[in-house]
Amino acid sequence: MARLLSGLERGEPPLDSDLLAAMTVGRDLWLDRYRANILETLLPEPPEGAGSSKVKVLVGPEGCGKSHLLRCAAQDAVDLGYQVAHLSARDIGHRLNDIRGLYRTVAARLDLERLVDGLCRKVVDGLGYRDIYGGYGALVPLLEERGIPPEDARRDIREEIGKAFRNTDLLPGFAAFASRVVRARLIQGRTELAALYLKWLKGAKLERSEKTQTGQFDVLQKSTARAWLTSLSNLLRLGGARGLVVVIDDLDILIETDPITSKPAYSKAQAQDTLELIRQLIDEAEVLPHFALLLAARPDVVENMSRGFKGYEALWMRLQTGLVASPRFNALADLVDVARHLDSMGPKLPSTVSDRLAEALHQSGFGQRPRPGSWGSAAWPLRQAVVETAALVSAEEEDFVS
Repeated sequence: MARLLSGLERGEPPLDSDLLAAMTVGRDLWLDRYRANILETLLPEPPEGAGSSKVKVLVGPEGCGKSHLLRCAAQDAVDLGYQVAHLSARDIGHRLNDIRGLYRTVAARLDLERLVDGLCRKVVDGLGYRDIYGGYGALVPLLEERGIPPEDARRDIREEIGKAFRNTDLLPGFAAFASRVVRARLIQGRTELAALYLKWLKGAKLERSEKTQTGQFDVLQKSTARAWLTSLSNLLRLGGARGLVVVIDDLDILIETDPITSKPAYSKAQAQDTLELIRQLIDEAEVLPHFALLLAARPDVVENMSRGFKGYEALWMRLQTGLVASPRFNALADLVDVARHLDSMGPKLPSTVSDRLAEALHQSGFGQRPRPGSWGSAAWPLRQAVVETAALVSAEEEDFVS
């Protein structure tokens, strides 16, 4: 409870999905459209063929709700069955300017146990033993209990593994990973071996003995990293997920300087490498299926001619239509104007969010609902409303406890 309030008091969106939903206003303006058009239609399996990919950039001043929209979009993806990696560019340092670093960071944030379990269940379902397999263990002993000789059970599992992963859109190393990690779990029940396979999948370098144990000799390289990301997305699909959604907040790091040394966090070359990577992901919509990338940044990142979007013409050409002057918020733009999104909900939005948040916290077991505040003095009163509401609840909770 204290951790929940401390995050709200810093203006951060809550991790609790129920509280997040309770305090969210105006879903119909963008979130519902993103869910329907991208998560439910474009990414999975559109009628005209295989699933596609999409990159969206949320742009707006600090405190206008970018992080909240990212959190809501990520939660929608989770609810729909996607695997989601939620990152902060400020926390992961320079990894964004290298596709290998991005791959490793994304893979480390995923639920890989869910992936392995899903791959195992795919094979078990193919064998027709869904009713007896609960996951996270070997299948052979369960088949022995049904009177099936171990040799026959192992043979049937190996044959089904071959069928399940033979004709897939995976790199050879990923197809081998799927076959071997499922065999290790269903036949051998070796969790320590499965851990080595997952180490490889995260892009870590295996020791020579580990390569021999696993048979995984492919190495993540700059020239193959995008193909690895594509195979990872396809592998997640084989494991039962709907696709892969990557959410990256705090892209402001591209133009920020260290407060102590005054040195740029990213050099110009590193910033441009990051922008080039975003450009490549936009252009590879048909090559990288079932994949979405959501980014958030302040307008300074767009306007900066040295390290920002406008200074990198190859990327700006693909995004510039997002900020064409319009009297209305454009929910379909790839460059999402969050300030206009906020303005379109009217001046009563901070009070509405505060009331919803206070009521949700009260329903969650906190004390009295706090008195309504006035948030007209801040440039972007939405964050102020959240911070002060959480602070009032926290203070009343402390009074109640004492």
